[in-house]
Amino acid sequence: MAMYEEDKAHQFFMGLNDDSYSTIRSQILALDPLPPLDKTFNITQQEENHRRVMTVRENRGEFGVAFSANEQGSMVEKGACKICGRQGHEEINCYEVIRYLPN
Repeated sequence: MAMYEEDKAHQFFMGLNDDSYSTIRSQILALDPLPPLDKTFNITQQEENHRRVMTVRENRGEFGVAFSANEQGSMVEKGACKICGRQGHEEINCYEVIRYLPN
């Protein structure tokens, strides 16, 4: 049964793009013993999800500055809270009223 799982893992790795998955494939194949196929798939999927998040983050970089400047402008428009004196929120959302810190 272990030989069957190992064979399936190798088939799975052969189907992956060499450019994108060569590092994770090498890392998994270096493990002794080779993890079960479901764990191998999960590790590979985590790597894929991580790459997707990083790609989105890199692509968003240029827009992030504009968004941040826009957010800053809207916070100033609201003025200072009359309860705590902090900028950027209304009294109804003040942490001194609702008893927890804003995110």
